[in-house]
Amino acid sequence: MSIEAIAAAQSSQGAAASASSKLNTDFDTFLTLLTTQLKNQDPLEPLDSSEFTNQLVQFSSVEQNIATNQNLEQLLNLTFANFATDAVGYIGKEVVAESPTAILTDGTANWDYELAAPADKAQLFVTDAAGRLVHTSELQNVSGNQTFAWDGKDANGRQLSDGAYTLRVVAQDAAENEINVTMKQAGVVSAVEFDNNTPVLTVNGSGIQLSDVITVRDVATGS
Repeated sequence: MSIEAIAAAQSSQGAAASASSKLNTDFDTFLTLLTTQLKNQDPLEPLDSSEFTNQLVQFSSVEQNIATNQNLEQLLNLTFANFATDAVGYIGKEVVAESPTAILTDGTANWDYELAAPADKAQLFVTDAAGRLVHTSELQNVSGNQTFAWDGKDANGRQLSDGAYTLRVVAQDAAENEINVTMKQAGVVSAVEFDNNTPVLTVNGSGIQLSDVITVRDVATGS
C-alpha cells in the first residue's frame, strides 16, 4: 500500500463512526414511528407491512456497509502503525534522496546532482525560501555525479542567513539540448516527523519524503 493511499484513508477516519451514530438515531426514530402507527392503526385498514419491511432491509444494508468501513479503518490503522514503525527504523541510517533543497548552516550548503549525459555547460541557480534568486554560477564540460558547495554569499558578497535554499541546475549539450538533471541530498536521518500521517525524514536539517528516498545504507563506522 502506498504512502498516499494510507494518508488518504487516515484522513477519512471517523466517517464510519459518525455514520453509525446517525444510523442508530434514524433507526430509533423509525422504531418509534412504527410503534406509534401500529398502536393507532385502523383494524379495518391495517398498515402495509411491505413498506416497513423494505425500510428494515435498507437499514440492514447500510449497517453492513458501515461495519465494513469500520473494519477497513481498523485494518488501515494497523497498516499505518506498521508503516510508521518502519519509517522510524530509518533513524540513524544514511540515505540518498531526490531533493533540490539544502540547509545553509554556518555559511555552508552542499548539493549533489547527477547529469543524464555529458553537458557542454551547466547553469546553477540558488533561491531562498521565498523563491528569490540569491546566487548564480556557470560550469563548463560537466558530466555524471557532481557536488556543489555554496558559501552562502549572494552576488554582492553579502553573507545570507542560515536556512533552506533550493538549487536548480540547467544543463545543455553542445547543440543546446537540455539535459536531465537529478538533484540529490545525502545524509543521516536524524528524525522522522509525520505530516498528515505521511512520514517525513529529517536529513541535514531538511525534510525528505520517504517516497523520494533512492538509497538506504548503514552509516560507515571507523575501526
